[in-house]
Amino acid sequence: MKKFFKFGCLGVIALVILGIIGAIASSGGNDNASTNTNKETTASKPAETSKPAESTKKEEKPAAKEGVLTKEKFEQIKEGMTYEEVVKVVGAEGKLLSESGEKGTQFHTVMYEFETDGFMSSASMMFQGGKLINKAQFGLGGGSGVEISIDQFNKIQNGMTLEEVIAIVGGEGEIISESGEKGTQFHTIMYSYPGKGSIGANVSLMFQGNKLQNKSQFGLE
Repeated sequence: MKKFFKFGCLGVIALVILGIIGAIASSGGNDNASTNTNKETTASKPAETSKPAESTKKEEKPAAKEGVLTKEKFEQIKEGMTYEEVVKVVGAEGKLLSESGEKGTQFHTVMYEFETDGFMSSASMMFQGGKLINKAQFGLGGGSGVEISIDQFNKIQNGMTLEEVIAIVGGEGEIISESGEKGTQFHTIMYSYPGKGSIGANVSLMFQGNKLQNKSQFGLE
């Protein structure tokens, strides 16, 4: 009876230990299975690749430089503007080049140079009595694509209108200087054209009151 009791107790203890081992094994097996499942899921899922910021961004046009005179700003500046209005368009003060007459009078005349956006470019503005009377520029871009030959130049005559000249040469030139109110007899405008001939060949035409007053050329052949 004692032997049986002893064997029975040992048997029960052994069964308990086996149960615990089984539970641990079962739990470890589930963890491994879970881990394997996760690995398989991760492996089967295609890796997400982040696109570079540059490729997702649309190409944007470079913003115009602040505080410099561009071709677009030059075209916005009109006869009769005050110095302050011109500065607002350009975004920066000009550099004083010349001054005459008593300040505050209608004869007070000042000329300013403005920093420009363009290689070897320049621009100046002349004010009289506090109002813009002339603007001039060189090299701001947007030059005329119309080339003038020596034969066309010879056909152009003083007194012709801008429209008559355009009919001969085929288009309007680049405005390099303008003064006076548009539509009046004092409106003076100078156009520049590239010329057919030697390197640097060009033509300048000056109109006043929409009538050609002067023509000049360099390097035409």
